[in-house]
Amino acid sequence: MRKSVMAVVVAVLCLVTFSSQARAYVPEITPFPIGVYWSPDSEHTTDARYQEIKDMNANVVFASNGVDTLDEVDTALTHAANNGLVVIASDLRLAWRTNVLSQTIQGSTVFVRNNNPIGQTFKTPSGTGWGLNTVELGIDKTFWPSDTTLTLSIYDSPSKTTLIGSDSITGSGSTDFPVFGIYKTINSNSTYYMELTSNSPNNVAIRLGNAYADGQLYENGVATAQDLYFKVSFSQLVYNDGGKPSNTEIDDVANHFTTNAAFQGYNIYDEPSAAIMTRIQDTMMRLRQTDPNHMTFVNLFPTYATPEQLGLTEQTGAYVTSAQPLGQTFKTKPNQTTISTIQMWIDDTQWSANEELTLSLWNSPSKTSLIAQKTLNGASNNWVTFTLNASVSPDTSYYFELTHNGGGNNSVGWVIHSLIGDNWTNDGTAYVAGTPMNTDFWFTINQNIQGGTYEDYVYRWVRKLPDVLVFDHYPFRIGGGITSDYYSNLEIIRRQALAGGVDFWSFIQSIGINGYLRVPNEAEMRCQIYTNLAYGAKGYIYFTYWTPWSGGTEAFRDGLILPDGTKNTSYTWAQTLNAEVLQLGPKLMSLTSQAVYHTGTLPNSTTALPASFFMQPTGTAEPLVFGYFTDDSGRKYVMVTNRDITNSRTVSFSFSPLPSTVKEISKVNGNEVATDYNNTTGQMSATLAPGEGKLFVLPNGY
Repeated sequence: MRKSVMAVVVAVLCLVTFSSQARAYVPEITPFPIGVYWSPDSEHTTDARYQEIKDMNANVVFASNGVDTLDEVDTALTHAANNGLVVIASDLRLAWRTNVLSQTIQGSTVFVRNNNPIGQTFKTPSGTGWGLNTVELGIDKTFWPSDTTLTLSIYDSPSKTTLIGSDSITGSGSTDFPVFGIYKTINSNSTYYMELTSNSPNNVAIRLGNAYADGQLYENGVATAQDLYFKVSFSQLVYNDGGKPSNTEIDDVANHFTTNAAFQGYNIYDEPSAAIMTRIQDTMMRLRQTDPNHMTFVNLFPTYATPEQLGLTEQTGAYVTSAQPLGQTFKTKPNQTTISTIQMWIDDTQWSANEELTLSLWNSPSKTSLIAQKTLNGASNNWVTFTLNASVSPDTSYYFELTHNGGGNNSVGWVIHSLIGDNWTNDGTAYVAGTPMNTDFWFTINQNIQGGTYEDYVYRWVRKLPDVLVFDHYPFRIGGGITSDYYSNLEIIRRQALAGGVDFWSFIQSIGINGYLRVPNEAEMRCQIYTNLAYGAKGYIYFTYWTPWSGGTEAFRDGLILPDGTKNTSYTWAQTLNAEVLQLGPKLMSLTSQAVYHTGTLPNSTTALPASFFMQPTGTAEPLVFGYFTDDSGRKYVMVTNRDITNSRTVSFSFSPLPSTVKEISKVNGNEVATDYNNTTGQMSATLAPGEGKLFVLPNGY
């Protein structure tokens, strides 16, 4: 679900000099990052409205809902600063580019009236994913009465079979060049028809322009050898068709915000496909180079996205033979000192048992220093792992090469790589028979995953070193229950965040969409928050705060703030939940996730609580999530969350070995408080509201 602009990140690495791969240094959001997306619009960007956000116990505002120009964001930053909030900002230049079709040399006029519509065919730009935003016409305001309404409609052709969109303006106002807002998606490189109609028999003069090669004028449905004066504005996501923001645009945005104390970071893109990740990384790196002290934010698709949305369907391959080795350059991550494994995507059905493939790790394509190698004689699946256990230097380029021993038919393939001209990595390139190619082989470092899957998608982005890993999964659909892949999504995000050494944030569903999502109740909102925290989330964002306009293909309803600006009941739920998390926050931010286990009926892709785990519920059917953490000293913490979103549960637990104490981190003041744990019997009980989690702590040295 596109949100236009999105979120933010947690600090990771502060470097004295800028590295091409280093994450940004980000000021800490204390005591725990809680964000709101779809902020008050420009009209409602006021101190009072931002005080409401603060009163809800949130601390991060994602400037959105049309707040996306420098001046508009500056106003948001002022009100955020006044209320102790920080802002993640977007700028239209980082997300969209425009194309204006201009026909502006003015000539004579024609007249529109209720029995004489005026039309014009025109051609849309080439490329992909264009939208038609506005149409400017030349209309003489002097003779446009205040009670006369002119309507501009866009059709698929002069036959007017399909209406694309329309807008009406009554009276001329103060300009001879009124702008009609259409805001509809259109086909590229196609001819459309605009028609201006009037509700009045009086003549209103419409200006003609110079000759236009890709269309013609229609008066009362009859084609004439003239053309209108017009400006048609189109927009396209900036990364479509190989595009990206220019360095000048990026630097202008960064230089504008970098010194603002309430500024937290840049919202770059929402739900990218893997196909554009390297270009988004270019933007991210340029922002870090110009402004290394603020985060960048990119939100990923959820598990239920299609392969086409994830961008995992475009690929090809090459054959490895004794005469044609295949190689790839790449760069290690900052602080990386080991390459345990390299995994490649190879068709195992083309690989016979007497064909040996050797993967060798070299210092460079010149192969002057062999670091490690591994030979395999066949494979059981397509995602083949070569174990190397090699010591390497951080942030350094290396080269691996796959060679064939000449056995069998002396050919194994395909070995999967991107389409020629498509980059899967910015820090290397593929080699075929020793020659660099404008492509990249599929590979993973220190991972074992399946190519073309959602986890592959997340892995590819984590390899780009985001400041924070962010995703959205809205689990409460029409009809009840929770999506079957909700916990699968959390499993993958947690696993890849830990492997990449990056914190993760999640979006919390706080809204309904007609025919698709139901509005979450209090227990469902609580369950989202505490299950994410049990999986190790270091921040979350409500989608949405203000309820978006209910129109178009997604009819939103009942966000935290209703369309008329009044507070929904869910505002109070969020306020209470956020207050709890802010008290837990300092402790949560200091913890590292070690494992996540489930009891009761296991959700998809989850792991059952081992019998050897030191904390056990006495009833194995209880639907619980156990998030196991340690702090820097090794002290153990467990967040136990009730997966049941209908019923409260009082659960008994036993511990083995017996700790001297078991305490809870208070949701009231963040202190360690007593539980009913009995250190003689090793028993403890806890009552959990529907969806509630509680954070327990064991003694030092346990």
